[in-house]
Amino acid sequence: MNDCKRKSESAFTLIETIVVVMLSAMVLVAVLGIYNRVRASAVTIIDRLQQNRLQTEILQKIAEDIDRLAAPGFDATINFQNKLNNGYHSARLILENSYYGTDEKTKSDKKDTFERVEWVTDYDMDTDTLKLYRMHTGLNAEDKLLGQTSDSASNKEQYIPVADGVTLFEVKAQQGETVLGAWTSETLPKAVRVGLSFAPHQELADGSIGVPDEQVFYRTIAIDRTRRIPYQFVKKKFDLPEEDPNALSQDPNGLPKLFDENTEMPIDNEN
Repeated sequence: MNDCKRKSESAFTLIETIVVVMLSAMVLVAVLGIYNRVRASAVTIIDRLQQNRLQTEILQKIAEDIDRLAAPGFDATINFQNKLNNGYHSARLILENSYYGTDEKTKSDKKDTFERVEWVTDYDMDTDTLKLYRMHTGLNAEDKLLGQTSDSASNKEQYIPVADGVTLFEVKAQQGETVLGAWTSETLPKAVRVGLSFAPHQELADGSIGVPDEQVFYRTIAIDRTRRIPYQFVKKKFDLPEEDPNALSQDPNGLPKLFDENTEMPIDNEN
């Protein structure tokens, strides 16, 4: 009798077992809830990174084309125009550099295209958005983007689709604080700003329909980054306080004065 009583006292009762099972279930539900939230956040972050990755890669390729074709030593031109195409901001960017050879017939200098790259968007009826194309032609048959050489590249213009679903593609010239929407000059702009977005149109704060500016990826590309930028140092006189500890005008230890008391200009103590 005593042995049975001791065994019954050491074993779990039904209520204790139910309580343990309920606590275990609550802990498991909490862990699964945290896991689902973390997993959903990770999926959202990955989706945003993948979405931004395409825009970043396209803007990088455009920057590489500009850096290569507008390099020093070539007669390079950059022309672009912007327009509205079925309600979407569309643009055409033309990069071209030339070289001068000798005409066999006239024995005079002849200007010819060495390489020409064009980025352009056109309306796509199937997706009701814009499609981005890139064209490469010229004597330089090797296409740096495709990584191959085409035998007919110098004679045939092929527009290669790069991405669809584009809702905004614009190119502007950055001339100091002035922003220009078109550039047809033979001279090169100082910088080019390219905007690209895949975000859908929505109603903006001013009541118009378009892509919000915060959902547009911009890339400002400097033209000929190796050029010398003129810089002029402007000498400026700073007003020193009456008791400037750096001036040492009244030094009790007899150290040389660094500033003249009248002109407050540095004193050359070596002479």
